[in-house]
Amino acid sequence: MTAVVDVPLLELSALTWETHGTRRGLSPDPLTIPPGQAAVVVAAGSAEADAFADLLLGLEMPVGGRIRILDEEVTMRLPADRAIGLVPAGAGLLPHRTVEQNLALAVRDNELVHGTVAYMARRMKIQGFLRSRPHELAHDEQLYVALARALCRHTPPKLMVVEDRTGYGPCHAAVSAALRTDPGLAVLVVTDDRTRVASLASPSRVWEVADVAEP
Repeated sequence: MTAVVDVPLLELSALTWETHGTRRGLSPDPLTIPPGQAAVVVAAGSAEADAFADLLLGLEMPVGGRIRILDEEVTMRLPADRAIGLVPAGAGLLPHRTVEQNLALAVRDNELVHGTVAYMARRMKIQGFLRSRPHELAHDEQLYVALARALCRHTPPKLMVVEDRTGYGPCHAAVSAALRTDPGLAVLVVTDDRTRVASLASPSRVWEVADVAEP
């Protein structure tokens, strides 16, 4: 009988990168997250947190190591081909556009815009304020819209990166909504606010951005 091997949804192994000329990595190594679970990466400040999030999203390249999604390496792939969604700190919605218009911007195929937006609005239970603008929504409602926008991507996300930053409202609503909406997702919170870590994940699901010695 062949043993069943559980493949983590996300695996970051020996990953290193540079921020302001200093080499960084994760402690402990590797980072793994199974489907349906949330984990946290804690950085020393917003610049460090942004640099790590950019690495995951493919906006920057690592010095070394691998990024795997369901055992498929995506380290060098373009952002659109990584199956990684983003909920920015503060939701990152365009203030001059309605909720419906914000969602529509994430849909590449013009023929699918109306159907995709309508489907995602029902799925996230945000039909009631599609014509509202972001400033008319509560903080958690803005996060739901940002999550819905991320789920509207042409390549459906398997990993949701949720940014949590000092000075912004907490991201807990986005984390719980992501796991509730799609139990197959994994969620990685990237934060610079240590006061929220204990309420976001258990200690075994927390990683730190740390200095790495030059080879």
